[in-house]
Amino acid sequence: MAIVSVVIPSYNRGHCIRESIDSVLQQTVQDIDIIVVDDASKDDTRAQVEAIADPRVRYLAHENNRGGGAARNTGIQAASAEFIAFLDSDDTWAANKLELQLAELERKGPDYGFVYTWLIGVDPQGRELWRFSDVLDGAKVAALFMRNAVGTFSSVMVRRSALVAAGGMDEQMRSCQDWDLFVRINQVTKICCVQQYLVRYLQNSGDRHRISANPTKIIAGHQRMLSKLRPQLEEMGVAVKVATFKEFAKVFVSAASLGNVTRMIAEVLKLMPTPSNLVWALLTLARVCKRKITRNVGY
Repeated sequence: MAIVSVVIPSYNRGHCIRESIDSVLQQTVQDIDIIVVDDASKDDTRAQVEAIADPRVRYLAHENNRGGGAARNTGIQAASAEFIAFLDSDDTWAANKLELQLAELERKGPDYGFVYTWLIGVDPQGRELWRFSDVLDGAKVAALFMRNAVGTFSSVMVRRSALVAAGGMDEQMRSCQDWDLFVRINQVTKICCVQQYLVRYLQNSGDRHRISANPTKIIAGHQRMLSKLRPQLEEMGVAVKVATFKEFAKVFVSAASLGNVTRMIAEVLKLMPTPSNLVWALLTLARVCKRKITRNVGY
């Protein structure tokens, strides 16, 4: 039995999925299996996957397009390894990613079942755009309530037992699927970080399937996320609540959602009506109004 099952959901990524799979097959840890879940692609995804002559690669397909959450749940259900790692079908890994993650969990001990790495954002030509390097450690980490401080599915590996205890993916989430799962996993096990840039995350503004370019999904996902976070936020101090509402306000600004921004401002000023927060509120209102006027939406 493999020690790591790698779940790769895909939808119309035949043009790049081979590179993603190859980055898994080239891992220094070879005791793996790869589960590709094709979410009813209309391109040559199936042909690209089935052309790979390696028995560790399994191809599963949905008859109808059900979304990334459902595709990942299908992969989780098919996985049997002690650890499950996720990889988006347009991202790639450094060759030692899984090795370093397994070593970090071994070093940390059995209380830790959730490990992630830093990542580099690249454009379709492979040029570096940005780096993401937050460091989290422990259980119920406050920073993870405020924002997705892990970054992306592609950087994460989880003990299968912790993933099952967390309940898997919420298939009703229109966006924030990764963040929602990370918060729930961190409720049942501790998180740690391999502080190296081991994931290359493709940022392709021309990919119309990306949720980050869809303001309706951004709004719906973050509304549901905030609703799910509220019980945990009640256990946090005022500073954490204020910081969380400000982070949500940023996202709603990006989606040009004036109503949601106004609600976040009201939450902040109710909790902490300071002069600096009043200035923040006015600036935030100006930003969302500009977005609406210019129709400049998305991350």
